[in-house]
Amino acid sequence: MLGAHYQTVQSCLHDTYDHVARSVYQEFAAAFAAEQGWEDALRLAAGTLLRRMAARPDEARFCFIEVLRGDHELLRRRDASRRRLIALLVQELGRECEQPQHFAMQLELLIGSSFQTIAASIAHGEPAHLPALEPELESRAYVFAPAAA
Repeated sequence: MLGAHYQTVQSCLHDTYDHVARSVYQEFAAAFAAEQGWEDALRLAAGTLLRRMAARPDEARFCFIEVLRGDHELLRRRDASRRRLIALLVQELGRECEQPQHFAMQLELLIGSSFQTIAASIAHGEPAHLPALEPELESRAYVFAPAAA
């Protein structure tokens, strides 16, 4: 059955990751479209991501744990999706401050540390508890997130 849709297992994994990454990106973009303030939108996006991953533990494990064991192309796709997410955050921050690209490194640290926390929870077999991470990620956002000029 798999062979009817994909030439290789790797191509199936690549397409699956791309689908989830695109969906998460769209959820982040929707959060910024729905909220007026950058911090409120980031809070909504993070909460949406945590609830999604809690509701879909197999997807969470694949995207946050198994992807790191994948082939070079899967890792490249992961990096590209993270860069795209950072670019969205920088773009949206531009609505509140001048020269938002100056904060790109801070946003990379914020996303990287948040994703690492999510991955650790999943690795410990606790994806159902992901929504409980919201306060921790929110406090981290205050540390890493840039202050508007």
